Amino acid sequence: MGLPTIAVPEYTLTIPSTGKEVKYRPFLVKEEKILLLAMESDDTTQILQATQSIVEACIYDDINVREIPTFDMEYIFLQLRGKAKGEIIELKYKCPKCEGEIPIAINIDEVKVITHKDHKKDITLNDEIGVMMKYPTLQLQAEVGETKETNKITVLFETVANCIDYIYDKETTYPSKDHTSKEMNDFIESLPDIQFQKLSKFFETAPALKHEVELHCKNKVKSKGKEKKDCGYKEPLTLEGLASFFE
Repeated sequence: MGLPTIAVPEYTLTIPSTGKEVKYRPFLVKEEKILLLAMESDDTTQILQATQSIVEACIYDDINVREIPTFDMEYIFLQLRGKAKGEIIELKYKCPKCEGEIPIAINIDEVKVITHKDHKKDITLNDEIGVMMKYPTLQLQAEVGETKETNKITVLFETVANCIDYIYDKETTYPSKDHTSKEMNDFIESLPDIQFQKLSKFFETAPALKHEVELHCKNKVKSKGKEKKDCGYKEPLTLEGLASFFE
């Protein structure tokens, strides 16, 4: 006779980049085990791959998680975590003034994907040539990290090249998939710095998982031999990216 099984609740969420509503379940112990093993390895590529496989297992709808932008994946994973372990995340920071611990509680439901007002995917390089960008994915981060992790400059150029969807001029469109990596890299390296900075701005202003909090230290400290009082240290803090929400 088989063991009884526990019914798993079903939820819905809206993917930030597309507005599409998808059904999902919380991650289970077996998926948390995958994540813990990856985190224990302290290997960025393994952690990215574990995150991707967990999202793939928990989303019921037919979506290709390998093509989902990183910020979408981070948002989805945070929702999975919230339903599995509770909506409140407890974090601790070291006070730079008294060196005591500052606890903060973050409600996952309040964490959103924020897009900079100046962000755009269609980038005009000059009067004749433009570039349409696409967002990096966890799959891309894992692949680039596996081979280029020790060279940050190479990683940057590899990422930019892989995030060009197509190049266009007044007459023709040149999809990146129809060209070799060398051709794409040669194109990027041929750009004047002012035009390359336009491509860099795409990443700097891209949507990101963000949450604003304020650190406020209430630890009791002595003041010149007098009775203890609150430290009182305050500082605004921006949490950005999935790793910021986990200790």
